[in-house]
Amino acid sequence: MSPKPLTVNPALRDVVYKNRWRDVFDGTVPEGWEPTLKVSVVTAAFNSATLPLTLASLAAQDYPEDLLEVVVVDDGSTVPVEIGDIAPKHTRLIRVREEDGEGWGRSNALRRGIEASDGDIIYWVDSDMILFRDNVREHAKWAHFIPEAATIGHKGFVEEWTFTPEEVFAAVSDGTIGEHHDLDSLHRHWSLDIYDKTDDLNDTSGRNYSTHMGACATVTRAVYDRTHGQDPVLRLGDDTEIAYQIWQAGAVFIPVNSALTYHLGRALIQDKADDVSHYNGPHFAQRMPIPRYRRRAENRQWQVPYITAVVTTDRDTAPLARECVERLLNQTETDLHVHLVGPWSSLQTGRRSALNDPDLELHLTQETFRCEGRVSLVDEAPDDVFPSPYRLDVPVHVGLPSRAVSRMMRSAFGDDLGIVNFFPPEGSDVSEAVRITFTAARSRALPLVGDDVTYVEAMDAVWGVEWKPNLELGFLDLRDVEQGAKIRRADPEQVESLRERVERLRARAVEAEQEVRRLQDELEEAQQHPASSVAEVARQRAGRLARAARNRISS
Repeated sequence: MSPKPLTVNPALRDVVYKNRWRDVFDGTVPEGWEPTLKVSVVTAAFNSATLPLTLASLAAQDYPEDLLEVVVVDDGSTVPVEIGDIAPKHTRLIRVREEDGEGWGRSNALRRGIEASDGDIIYWVDSDMILFRDNVREHAKWAHFIPEAATIGHKGFVEEWTFTPEEVFAAVSDGTIGEHHDLDSLHRHWSLDIYDKTDDLNDTSGRNYSTHMGACATVTRAVYDRTHGQDPVLRLGDDTEIAYQIWQAGAVFIPVNSALTYHLGRALIQDKADDVSHYNGPHFAQRMPIPRYRRRAENRQWQVPYITAVVTTDRDTAPLARECVERLLNQTETDLHVHLVGPWSSLQTGRRSALNDPDLELHLTQETFRCEGRVSLVDEAPDDVFPSPYRLDVPVHVGLPSRAVSRMMRSAFGDDLGIVNFFPPEGSDVSEAVRITFTAARSRALPLVGDDVTYVEAMDAVWGVEWKPNLELGFLDLRDVEQGAKIRRADPEQVESLRERVERLRARAVEAEQEVRRLQDELEEAQQHPASSVAEVARQRAGRLARAARNRISS
């Protein structure tokens, strides 16, 4: 990972760079520290026999009871859920009635529970979990020091148990619950391997967001409120999808190995990994552009595009806009949607002169893209492109060759930068740069902007800002380009084939140059010896040339 930029603004010294939470807070609280943030535990229950055990463990937490609320959402259980005698003081029950059009499923239930809660920290807890005594405290402390904290607890999968709610409450209260099962001897979850490789995600930039799973995970409400919320349509994998959203909303992912739990029962993925993966594949591909392998096909449109481009036009620049957008749609990177910003709603629709209309070029532009699914004609530029991970701002007079976006993404995605500015074509003002912005970085940076901190300073502090040349990108100034010329896309396979051929020819040229140098050296040596030696050298040279010729013919 690239080093954190050296900020000179003291107001930005303690912000988290990418996901380097250790640089800001290592989990050690000051002596005498006590929490002040309210935690909302949200649990969805459907025919759950273990919910009373979960509530009993929550009732035994050492977190201040007036800073802890529990919202249980009954997702249409056959036997309606009832809250027993052992539960936290502030526990509420919400019932979802599918027959009344209120939806169904875990994600839908959690969405309703979160909307009904008001804590500073949202804590997803499944109804088959037993939380150790300091679990809530261990999660919640992070949000007190890192405002974007999204924590993941440690769970051990218990396959046999005989607990009663009373026994759970007593064992959690006195701290002996951990003696029932050795966590190290239980099923090892796959996320632990990722933590081992990434220094507990400290060395990542959030791309391992899928480790943030809803069985025992938190996020600050400030971050959650920047998202679209739990997707009520999803039936599986909703925790991964909301994890992607909170990543793009600026979350800092932190494994809290000290926040211990028992998961009562085997993990679904232990027995049905292939089925789960098969089911989730299409749903994940629609909603989460990263990781890139989820989208196997090119020339596809997706619910959440990988890149959202923004181009702004008006009456004077509409012809340039057509050229600019056509070139964006012609990119070899096809996972791209365009917002074409213009005065579309104000265009006259009644009787007017077809050829002398002052808005003729805008009408022609509107008609050009009217049926193009990858172009949205909007009156105002979007403030952000969430949850699309990348925004591409292109001045209307800049034309991008077909491989330019793919090459630019090597810097934005490959180098993992918050903003990458590419200098505009020669003769343009530097303010007309082509810019790629990472949504997660922007979400993290915006709350930091104020009288003492500029937007660019904040972006640099949380993710990095760089300027790049455009020499290899082939930017065009469309004001100097013939309008209406055929726009062609380079065939990626043909380009790759030509590149390989060039490399082969370059290698052969190097070999030929080396051969020429050897022959020159031998010629100089022969000139210093008698004629018989010259003849021998000549024969050797002739033999080498013959062999070289045969090799070239055979290749």
